[in-house]
Amino acid sequence: MHAACWTCRNRTIRCDQTSIPCAKCKKAGLECFEQRPLRWVKGIAIRGKMRGRILGDGLKISGEHLPAQPERKKILRSRANSLTTNTTPSFALQDPCIHALDQSSRFYLDYYNIRITKLFILHDSESNPFRSLLTYAMDNSTLRKCIIAVAARHFANTGQSFDQTDALSPRFVNANLDALHFKKQTINALLLSLSNPDHSQKDVIMSTILLLIFLDLLESGIDGWKYHLHGAQGLVNLSRSLLEPGASGYVNSNPGETVQETRRFVARQLSLVSTFGGALSGSNSSTEFGINLDESRHQESIIRSFLGCPVFLLGAIRYFSNQRHVIETLNMHDDLSIHKHVRDTLTMLELTAKFDCLEWASKSVQSSVSSAGEIQKLSLLSEAYRTAAVLYGKRVLRAFKTSIRTIASDSEELMLRLLGVIDSLKCDPALFKCLLWPTFITGLECQTHGEQQVVIGFLKMLWDLTFCLNVINASKILRGHWKRRHLDGNLESEKSDFYVIEQGWLLI
Repeated sequence: MHAACWTCRNRTIRCDQTSIPCAKCKKAGLECFEQRPLRWVKGIAIRGKMRGRILGDGLKISGEHLPAQPERKKILRSRANSLTTNTTPSFALQDPCIHALDQSSRFYLDYYNIRITKLFILHDSESNPFRSLLTYAMDNSTLRKCIIAVAARHFANTGQSFDQTDALSPRFVNANLDALHFKKQTINALLLSLSNPDHSQKDVIMSTILLLIFLDLLESGIDGWKYHLHGAQGLVNLSRSLLEPGASGYVNSNPGETVQETRRFVARQLSLVSTFGGALSGSNSSTEFGINLDESRHQESIIRSFLGCPVFLLGAIRYFSNQRHVIETLNMHDDLSIHKHVRDTLTMLELTAKFDCLEWASKSVQSSVSSAGEIQKLSLLSEAYRTAAVLYGKRVLRAFKTSIRTIASDSEELMLRLLGVIDSLKCDPALFKCLLWPTFITGLECQTHGEQQVVIGFLKMLWDLTFCLNVINASKILRGHWKRRHLDGNLESEKSDFYVIEQGWLLI
């Protein structure tokens, strides 16, 4: 039994002492602290004559001087007021490097620590790699500004509704301006770093690029991620050239395990972005991000996974995506070549459909500390991706002008099954928030108004959990797709069938 948590003691209620976080804090939606958390105060002292006093005009914010008094006070007061919410996070970051930052920057760093790090990972834990990036950010202003931009964008998004009919209040408008300001500063600093590449800064630059991609998810989820991914690939190629013995600027270093694990995590997420982004992009914009890793030795832990999608299913989605691009080059070939690609695609579909989700889930968690219910839910998550991958593969197969009637009938059954799987995961927000791509894929197959409304309901729940604007854009794409199909009498041509997956969307 755990000691009573500080949150319950502060609320003067009896803590159930079952775990951290305790059940009462979970039910109340409060952050559960074992001990009284540190808090930030205005000024350089909490009591005495220096209470509330602020350092003079030489104070810097993220490397930039503040405007002179009294303009500085006016700006800080405006930004502080804009961040006032009913559930303001408590400032828990203790690194002395952030003491010189202004109040809103500290707010955003803490907001990232509390809200964002949980958003971009399947299960939050002590080894959350997104939280580990804060360590790098303390010594690197570019990464720090990027983290602030991500946090400010997410905070601004929380002021919007799913149907985007509500007007933003001033505090969210100011947060939106903060997000744009720090994004611009991040990109400018990143361009400067890339123009004079320093191998020792590679890890920080790659982490910054990854966060810029996630910033694109918060902003829209279209096109921007591709440019960042191309930049990451160029940096990887440059790094490889520097690691070759005899090359100019040859670097021969042996980083510690922590640094290597961070590198592997960042590389995996960039590869994942390449896979799902490429699946909904035209062939001209397809990006293949390779990783030089022995996956059998460095299998990703489920607690460090972003989406919880098994590696095999990621490979299947990548294969179907590549086959989709191959179709464009088959016009000049004979039927024998087409039949070969059809046969290979059917083989991959069979292998994907036979993937054992329960076995994968059992091996991915420690059975000694995980209940059968947790394993079953993780199995359902992988089943959602397996079914979505099969639906995606069948959509690709239709472009080969094979037996469309048989495939369509089977696709309808799969679509209904996938809707049921997604519905069964609604009770687990940590898993449900990972289901945007499967939800979008099943939405492409929905025929009736009732099915379509179920999908829109799922997307609204995803918005309430993530506040990523790519969720709203996914709903707009599907509504447009359904409208075009209705006008065409539900008879899609090959071109219209692929229109919705040729636009460069990153829906994860």
